[in-house]
Amino acid sequence: MILHLLILISATVYASDPSWKWSNAAKIVEKHEFYKNNEVITKPKDSWQIIFAVLYNDTNLKSFKDCVFYRVPGEEMGQLKIKTVDSNVLCEKYLFQPGDQDWKQLKALQFTIQKNFLNLSMTNNQFQIIKWDVPLFNAFEHPIPRSLMSAAEYRAPKIIYLSPYKGFLKVLPQKSPVLSDKKICHEINEDCIEKSPSTCSQCSGGWYEIPIGCKQGPKYCGSIICGAKNQPACNKGTRFQRINKEFKCREENSFAYCAKGLTIQCQGHLPYCI
Repeated sequence: MILHLLILISATVYASDPSWKWSNAAKIVEKHEFYKNNEVITKPKDSWQIIFAVLYNDTNLKSFKDCVFYRVPGEEMGQLKIKTVDSNVLCEKYLFQPGDQDWKQLKALQFTIQKNFLNLSMTNNQFQIIKWDVPLFNAFEHPIPRSLMSAAEYRAPKIIYLSPYKGFLKVLPQKSPVLSDKKICHEINEDCIEKSPSTCSQCSGGWYEIPIGCKQGPKYCGSIICGAKNQPACNKGTRFQRINKEFKCREENSFAYCAKGLTIQCQGHLPYCI
């Protein structure tokens, strides 16, 4: 615990990156129900969408919420905007209003929300990647009720991390091995068995998943747009997962799809778009 506090207090100042305050988030709320972790958002084109909101406390224990909106690229380039509101206000009220912070001329965006970690990656029109990796120190799950447990202990963690300043905190990245692009970071074999734990948080430029008809597919470091030519196919969804245990991609590929005009070509058990 002391180590975490020292990391927070010795953080570096960055005014333009909102993740300085998200590291002490209490909860991620209003997450878009259809967008999957690390999936490039491609529809509905030219529409504003709420992708998620971040609840957090300032140094006075006052609760705020950052609403994160994304205009999906179509006829125009994509745009990300963040609007800070009171924690009890619904983000949808601000869907079409200007944001407090904006990132324009975006070609792609993807995000991942896990129990203690949030990752967001944007690609701009110059193919530069803007990446936010945020450890969620205050992420909390209600414990199993037990005798002599107080109501306060059930509702909230024993320790809450607060930003020492109201504006310019960013957690220093922890040192860990960096994995290069195209390196597998989560190995799932063709029988849907996990061969090794995920190390995708160590990828330098994000990661992507290749569908194989299982609940989860193998993941590789890097950033791609699924369904495009010479790229991995897109996952069609859980309803299209394969039923038979024995699996041959060339005979059963209804779980994946490609952009119009392209067809699925299998490299082993991995589907690509040609």
